[in-house]
Amino acid sequence: MARYHVKITGKDYDAMADLVRKYKVTVARHTVEQPKKGGYTVDAHATSSQIRQLKAAGYSVRQREDVDKQGKARQAEFKKATKSRLAVARTMVRATRAGEGYLDVEAVEAALAAAAASPNDTFTQLITLPHQTWEGRVCHALKIGKGNSSTRPGIYFLGGVHAREWGSPDILINFVQQLTQAYRTHSSVTVGSKNFTAAKIKKVVEEKDIYVFAQANPDGRRHSMMTASMWRKNRRPAPAGHSGASCVGVDINRNYDFMWNFPQFFDPAAPVANSTDPCHPEIYIGPSAISEPETKNAVWMFDTLPHVRYFIDVHSYSESILYTWGDDDNQTTQPSMNFQNPAFDGKRGIANDTVYREYIPSADRKLAVQLANGMRDAIKAVRGRVYSVQQSVGLYPTAGTSDDYAFSRHLVDANKTKVLSYTIEWGSPDNPTPFHPPYSEMKKIIQEITAALFDFCVRAT
Repeated sequence: MARYHVKITGKDYDAMADLVRKYKVTVARHTVEQPKKGGYTVDAHATSSQIRQLKAAGYSVRQREDVDKQGKARQAEFKKATKSRLAVARTMVRATRAGEGYLDVEAVEAALAAAAASPNDTFTQLITLPHQTWEGRVCHALKIGKGNSSTRPGIYFLGGVHAREWGSPDILINFVQQLTQAYRTHSSVTVGSKNFTAAKIKKVVEEKDIYVFAQANPDGRRHSMMTASMWRKNRRPAPAGHSGASCVGVDINRNYDFMWNFPQFFDPAAPVANSTDPCHPEIYIGPSAISEPETKNAVWMFDTLPHVRYFIDVHSYSESILYTWGDDDNQTTQPSMNFQNPAFDGKRGIANDTVYREYIPSADRKLAVQLANGMRDAIKAVRGRVYSVQQSVGLYPTAGTSDDYAFSRHLVDANKTKVLSYTIEWGSPDNPTPFHPPYSEMKKIIQEITAALFDFCVRAT
């Protein structure tokens, strides 16, 4: 059945919540808008059957491209560009240069290895992650930092979690290549009208540790690039007794140990974008928290690197920079109203109510917004696109996500480091196939988010 990129308008909060609760539509959670004429709109993906149901129920649905058909076109472009790039490459480094067409799974790994080799090996280190994926792949991360000190702030960038978001690893590889080249050559980096001086680059590399895990879900990413362009999950084999294609895989960004067992924590009426159904094609949370090798690898980085104080997970799409929390609206005055307090179980996740709001210290919220605003301004300096800075929750709460897990760790265990965490959702809803737009547009997005990451590394202390 055909699936379409759509814009849906509903009359009120309940109507928008029903998109998830009743109609099981895949919404782009942070594209919600309130038109002047009233109601809400949201960008989404829906089958032809769902579209008919929504129209019959009184929703307005603006139908855009057939994402599976256009996804095949993106796949063909990717395969052609990959073949051409490898054919003309004189070295593997050339074949793995970001900005010349979406990098395939192998090229991302090769680019990380190249960045760790001579002449960068005096200030970089390749890290082998301990857990092989379901298809037997070994993942790597890269450390960039000259010198060692437990007091240096660590900054951790993660990408490639959702398979169909092809550009996230490319963004992080471009960032790695720009940073290592600038430091090695004592050069500045200019992106749009934003300039990062050689002195600032030197300070980042010599006074901070940058960790880049560029491709967390290589199995899923390859499946999306080669077979099913809209695939989101990893490739965990389907459980016994389930044979459908959609029964394969777990949503890695619903598998972290933060309110993972979401029915326990949320109001039954909350439109939580999670599912316990192993055959849900998008948001299955997995058989247990941190059950997946991809999640285990991401968590291993936190456990192994206790000086990490900042975390950014790179995703698409909505042109937004998100800070914690994602389970409910924030509040700064009632510390006892928090995710660990069972008195509030069954009450969370309803937007704009006062029954429950998630506590965050005002100083943490202030710093989170300040750093996010710096990234927003750096993005704008590239070509004028204005990303929103907002709390992660919006109308649609989530659980089991990387950013909330990262920030929650020090609250669950006081011996762990506080990690200020973010999700960047790159790319506009107006792009065709917005999870993997045409590469001519992706190249511009790469520059925007690279600028944001450089700005963050300079500002974070």
